[in-house]
Amino acid sequence: MKILIFLGPGGVGKTTISAAAAIEISKKYKTILITIDPAQRLKSALSIKIDEIRQINKNLWVTQVNKKDEFLRFIEKYGISDLKNSRLFDIAAGMLPSEEYSAFLKIQELYEKDFDFMVVDTPPSSKFISFLDAPRKILNLFETDAIKYFLDIAAFGGKRLAGPLSLAGKILGLDFIVEFAKFLGNLKSVFDKMQQISYEAEKILQSEETYFVGVSIPYDNKIDELISIMKETEQRGLEIKFVIINRFLNFTENGVPINSPKSLEEFHKKLFLLSQKQRQEIKSKLELKNYKVFLIEDFFEDIVSYEVLEEFARKANLSDFLSSIFHFAP
Repeated sequence: MKILIFLGPGGVGKTTISAAAAIEISKKYKTILITIDPAQRLKSALSIKIDEIRQINKNLWVTQVNKKDEFLRFIEKYGISDLKNSRLFDIAAGMLPSEEYSAFLKIQELYEKDFDFMVVDTPPSSKFISFLDAPRKILNLFETDAIKYFLDIAAFGGKRLAGPLSLAGKILGLDFIVEFAKFLGNLKSVFDKMQQISYEAEKILQSEETYFVGVSIPYDNKIDELISIMKETEQRGLEIKFVIINRFLNFTENGVPINSPKSLEEFHKKLFLLSQKQRQEIKSKLELKNYKVFLIEDFFEDIVSYEVLEEFARKANLSDFLSSIFHFAP
């Protein structure tokens, strides 16, 4: 399976481009589109309700990450389903896995299915870095002093309640504290599986079949923000070769944007120098550093349906962009 992961600052059109790319790929290949952005912009772009895995066309399915649902599937799959009947289930869902680790549970689940491509829409900036770091963080989860303390309590049936925990026992009830300790003991029983999933997640990120694409717009210092994110990504040993600059004003030689309404022609002529400045910025900050840059002009349209997304993919020539990455024409 080939995986295409879009990353970048917020408000640059990552969800639109992710969805349009998935639609384009699905013309020939079985494709799953997943969003791990809690803002749920994908639902708005497609104008549909996304629950579980939903089929959109013959070759395209979409899904989103829900932390509590992913945790529930996790405990049922790996033998601790009794936790869902515990008073502590909501606590468990809140502490394990994190929102970012939940994404890897979903990605790992989908990776085992027979899709040809997976397209991943990620959250903005720092949340994306947290997503990259989630597998490594989960590997260290049970090394914390607090978790070790409760696991020790579980091993002795609650008999080692002491100090502040004894006071908590008096307030909350000994049964509750012991239940909490046993709950952590149950989690420990599946730690090996969690560890395996985390190692597999890291392998997926580092695979030659996984491609990262930076997305930005040529305004509001978003290119600098994208460069910062890409540097942090590359520091983790992950390679980024491709960048999309979205909402670019594409000027003809006389300075008039190709898709500009006539009433705005004079205004856009005055922006010609700004456009040239943006081109120079893209060249100096991205192209000269060997990133392959693909420009998508601003079509001045709201993305509100599958049909509009499909038209966006056509206008943006995303088939050319995808061909440059995967050496095929969807």
